[in-house]
Amino acid sequence: MPVGLEASRQKLRVALTSVIAAVGLTATKGIVGWQTGSLGILSEAAHSGLDLVAALITFFAVRVADRPADQDHHYGHGKIENLSALVETGLLLLTCLWIIYEALERLFWKHVEIEPSWIAFAVMLGSILVDVSRSQALSRVAVASGSQALEADALHFQTDVWGSLTVVVGLAAVWAGRQWGVAWLSLADALAAILVAAIVLVVGGRLGKRAVDALLDRAPLDLMERLRAAVKSVPDIQGPVTLRARRVGSRLFVDAAVSIGRGASFEGAHALVDQVEERIRHVAPEASIVIHAEPLRTANESLGEAIRHIVSRHAAGAHDVFIHETDGKPSVDLHLEVPGEVTLTEAHALTEKIEADLRREIPGLGQVYIHVDPLREAGTADARESGDVGRVAARLRRLALSIPGIYDCSHISVRQVEGRTWIACHCAMDGGLSVAEAHELGLELGRQARRHIPGVERVSVHAEPAIRQS
Repeated sequence: MPVGLEASRQKLRVALTSVIAAVGLTATKGIVGWQTGSLGILSEAAHSGLDLVAALITFFAVRVADRPADQDHHYGHGKIENLSALVETGLLLLTCLWIIYEALERLFWKHVEIEPSWIAFAVMLGSILVDVSRSQALSRVAVASGSQALEADALHFQTDVWGSLTVVVGLAAVWAGRQWGVAWLSLADALAAILVAAIVLVVGGRLGKRAVDALLDRAPLDLMERLRAAVKSVPDIQGPVTLRARRVGSRLFVDAAVSIGRGASFEGAHALVDQVEERIRHVAPEASIVIHAEPLRTANESLGEAIRHIVSRHAAGAHDVFIHETDGKPSVDLHLEVPGEVTLTEAHALTEKIEADLRREIPGLGQVYIHVDPLREAGTADARESGDVGRVAARLRRLALSIPGIYDCSHISVRQVEGRTWIACHCAMDGGLSVAEAHELGLELGRQARRHIPGVERVSVHAEPAIRQS
């Protein structure tokens, strides 16, 4: 059986058992309180009656709260538990006001004869045993499931334990007053009732505050610091971290916005987000997590990189980016690539947006020149092998070996494309060369080939490190 389904059934079982227990306690205390005239017992009967209502509310709440999210409740139905806890608190407070009012009446204005029989003591002691058992069972399941409704029900039964003990002490004082002729001890029952009400008010107030906090989406502050530290522990997370969290019933929802260097690839950013989610789950394993990644300009980002990132927001790309100083300010010339079907008006509006972004993000920027080029689609053409492969390959290899820095030329392919010769080859070079230096050697081979081999239009050079013989 799935773990979630079993947990839901366990919550329902313990809630239903609490309803049955509350029915028995309310009926028994009510009958004995009426027979003895004890306000303490009657207040406990009223408290148990309230527990019955609360237990019914809890039973209904846990049935509804575990329903999955639907079209109308995107975060599930967990807040019904918080609402039920708030209703239970309201019932607690109303009952306490009645008990305090009746107790003051008996203390100052009204006399009620109390008969503290052995049945009254037996009923109260028996109710204590039942309350302890139910409180422990409810607390255990509440902790395991994170149910605030069950926790509220457990608090009701815990309060009953203290209230019942207080009533027992009050009844004992009344009995002692009769036995020893101490008249003022007859007031102990009303005083016990006030003490019961005070206990209920304190516990109910705390419960009500927690329920209101949950309904108003108050963030769990003790958890927030641990979540923030977990997110910041990911090495490549830079800049500010924004966190939001709220509880819906027993579930925790976490929203995070993290800053990632804008030069990161989409896959790289996704991998970082996965790391952030993993760190959050170490702190809150059952949380539902949504993470938003925001691009951040890093401190070591060059001006050229910044320009390319800004341009990439609006167009297909840029090439021939040239940065120079004019009147002591950095100026930029670049070629912008846009689809060829874009109108001149649209292209001009695009260049204005790009220039505005450049000036906003690069303080002190001088002149900006943007030349618009039509985006070249990937070329396709029929290619056939040249009939003079051997001669062209031999000449290309000689040209390559004549260029200092190229050690070998192999895998030479010669194709005829629309009457022009296209050559592709591998050139072995010093592995210590920079990419720019290797690229320049390839360009030089292309220039030499076009100069000395008739018909050559294009030379593609794949540079690879030379294998030195030991």
